[in-house]
Amino acid sequence: MYYGCTLGVPTKAVTIKVSQDVLKLVEEMVRLGLANSRNHGFNILIKFGLERATELIERKKKVLELVEKFSREGLPYDRLPTSADVERGRGR
Repeated sequence: MYYGCTLGVPTKAVTIKVSQDVLKLVEEMVRLGLANSRNHGFNILIKFGLERATELIERKKKVLELVEKFSREGLPYDRLPTSADVERGRGR
């Protein structure tokens, strides 16, 4: 399978600094024939992480939406326990 293929997809060249570990991994991918070049290897790594990064972004957006909603409308609970209620429940 050809991961990280950008055929027909617009690309943009960027310059980045990566850790030695990442560079070694990409060079090993090239050496083993998993990637055609270092550029291809980096694209493979990015593609593998893209889904996870998208999930994190969506989760963060949902959290921020809830924070904004709760800031505007208040929390959706009538009576939240206070610290005194919690301490009483613990027998303090």
